Amino acid sequence: MRTLSYAQVLRTMRRQHFAILSTSSPAGTPASAGVTYGLARSGATMYVMTRRHLQKARNIAVNPEVSLVIPLPRRMLWGLPPATIQLCGRAVIVDWADAEAQRVFKGFWVGRQILTSYEKLRILGESRICFLRVDLDPVIRTYMVGRSIWQVRSRMEAGRATVIRPEAEGWLGTDRR
Repeated sequence: MRTLSYAQVLRTMRRQHFAILSTSSPAGTPASAGVTYGLARSGATMYVMTRRHLQKARNIAVNPEVSLVIPLPRRMLWGLPPATIQLCGRAVIVDWADAEAQRVFKGFWVGRQILTSYEKLRILGESRICFLRVDLDPVIRTYMVGRSIWQVRSRMEAGRATVIRPEAEGWLGTDRR
């Protein structure tokens, strides 16, 4: 079985634009939300457009630690769980006019639709529009990415892989299993 590379995982992340973002409240209560994301050119930063009054933004304002899961839909064998990419990082709220965030969202069709929709809301007086900028940890964990079900049918852990962003090979961050 060949080794999964960071470049392969990054390509897969760029083809997707849906993730589940998990945050926690000041009291420690977890909250998850489906989000549309765009990945910056570097691959080290992800952007999500939202509004400041929503739970995810309120939680991030107090506790910037987040995790994300990107489910990868299957073309066949729909009854099986999707492959996943698991990420951790730190999020901050940035202004809706942030140049990099705007550029990232203009780079994919759904992102352009979201920008257009939020721009209309802004014109109507909505002032809570913002982006979440998530600076991703360099360690990415995956399950079943680049593997067929036949490769893991008798040994489930064979579907697991960890990749590290190349410039961070010596990264000593917290192991967040």
